[in-house]
Amino acid sequence: MSIDTANTVIIAGWYPDPTDDTQARWWDGSQWTSETRPRHPATPHQGNRYFSPVPIRTDATLPPIDPYRPLNRRHDTQGFVSMGVKATVQFHPTRAYTGSVWAIATMPLWVTIVVLGLAIGLGNLYSSFLIVMTSVIVFVIAIALAIHDHKVMLNSLHPAAASAWWMLLSPLVYLIVRGVHVSRTVGHGWAPLVVYLICSFVPAVAVLAFSWLFVFFASMLGAM
Repeated sequence: MSIDTANTVIIAGWYPDPTDDTQARWWDGSQWTSETRPRHPATPHQGNRYFSPVPIRTDATLPPIDPYRPLNRRHDTQGFVSMGVKATVQFHPTRAYTGSVWAIATMPLWVTIVVLGLAIGLGNLYSSFLIVMTSVIVFVIAIALAIHDHKVMLNSLHPAAASAWWMLLSPLVYLIVRGVHVSRTVGHGWAPLVVYLICSFVPAVAVLAFSWLFVFFASMLGAM
């Protein structure tokens, strides 16, 4: 068994002697010393004072590691087989949004702009076939954005992320499921859903307003 000495610090203490398992030898924190003493028998409240599941090797240069020792007991010195380990840095996800999810959130707005642009630019050439093709392309783009968003969130250490399969139901469903996952981890993440609802509302209002203005001006011209 090898020990990564670059990332492990084994504190000073009495450890099983690698050359004689009937005695303990003092480890000064960097090397074995000549100080030895008999290994004490186990006591009921203490257990095996020098227990280590790592086999003692005659060529050992470091004391064996006891991986079963709780972390809060690994800083003990005399009396316990212990290993002082550098503090482990635990990373928690903080990212809640990606560029892909913002593209999904604003989809109603930019899809409306694209469709209106094609309809106005192509006129009568914008046939039913082109309408279907446009819908298919938009759907494929939405799936690709959801897949990318899913991968980025997992790479950002989120334990779980909304599956792109939810996009088959609708972007709204995907954003709802995504909001649930993200809010459980970082405490927020509902902004894309709010933006999506706003972007869904604005085009509808804009179309109604444009239609009303068109009818209004047409009636005014007809009255003149």
